[in-house]
Amino acid sequence: MEKIIKLAAKTNAYGLKGRGQFKHALKNKNCGDEIKIEFDLNEKKLMNFRYEGESCVYCQASASLLSKNLSKLTLEKLKELKNQIYDYFSNDKQNQTLVIFDFKHLLKKENNSRKECIALPINAILDTPKIK
Repeated sequence: MEKIIKLAAKTNAYGLKGRGQFKHALKNKNCGDEIKIEFDLNEKKLMNFRYEGESCVYCQASASLLSKNLSKLTLEKLKELKNQIYDYFSNDKQNQTLVIFDFKHLLKKENNSRKECIALPINAILDTPKIK
């Protein structure tokens, strides 16, 4: 848990600036977490990701990891990461090589009830209108 708290505390991309090409908000129906995001997209490559919201440490750590690894992400890679998260918790692929290696800190069997929290920032990006 200490590692997750440290990840969540990295807030370089926290706080919306109102300059993102795309903006979206998404709420987790299971726990009430809400995240607001903004980002730019250039040839399906994510850039300038920022976030804020009322969310738990798992959601914040996930958003922080996304912002840290943004240079590695395209929409396709983000979809792959989302699938990896859900596959991990459904017991299908626990020994997979993750798109973002640092997500291994969040993917623990004891965090199964938090999988929607972990996936919320990813889902917010992928559910953004006009990028599909």
